[in-house]
Amino acid sequence: MMTTRSSAAAADFLRQSLAVRALPVAELEAKARAAGLLGQGQRLQHTKIFKAAKKLLRVKSTRSGFGKAGLWAWHLAPQPPSPSVDPPPRPYVETPVRDVPSPSVNTGDRLATDLRGRCIPTGWVDGIASLDHDRGPKDVPLHRWRVFVDDCQGFLLAKEQWAERAAMFDWDALALFGCRTVRPLEHLASAGLLWAINGGKLIELHRDWAVIERAADRSRQAHHRRKGSSANGTLPWTLAKPLP
Repeated sequence: MMTTRSSAAAADFLRQSLAVRALPVAELEAKARAAGLLGQGQRLQHTKIFKAAKKLLRVKSTRSGFGKAGLWAWHLAPQPPSPSVDPPPRPYVETPVRDVPSPSVNTGDRLATDLRGRCIPTGWVDGIASLDHDRGPKDVPLHRWRVFVDDCQGFLLAKEQWAERAAMFDWDALALFGCRTVRPLEHLASAGLLWAINGGKLIELHRDWAVIERAADRSRQAHHRRKGSSANGTLPWTLAKPLP
């Protein structure tokens, strides 16, 4: 029979184990057994104290890969901020905006200064620096294009060093930034990671998958690495831009 003490211990265990990053279920089970919270042969998802703790903490399950190669991982859902912390920014909503000049600083100068000495492929830096915040492809609404450019700049400048991590895991430019040459927003299922962020937040980045926190509701979703090719995809800085 489940006790209050054992369920609280399971909740504390999950909170501490998942505080930094998602963990594969197999690794989490091994840690739980070592902590004396899970018996040999028991599974997290079938044990009452962990089922209750998972529900209490709003722990989410994410699968990467398919078939026998598939891997399940658990991660913490975003926790509500404490009253002493400033409220989160208003979620991004795709509403039409007037075509007015952007107040953003010169992208090339900012990236050249802030990324000096960083281990990021120069092609990514140069490509993103060339994106015009106020002139996008004709098939992409200006407000959506601006969000994409901001996401790309944030990816390079993030204190979590997402760009270095992506390079280390052999993500290529198409898998990160690629899109269809015509009507790219109609083919987001085959687009790169940065198109999926859409004003949200990158939470995790692994060799073949990533976790994104959506801007609209702060829910989390998995993005699996696209195996792009130049035959059906291109990079955003090569797309034709509309005439002024």
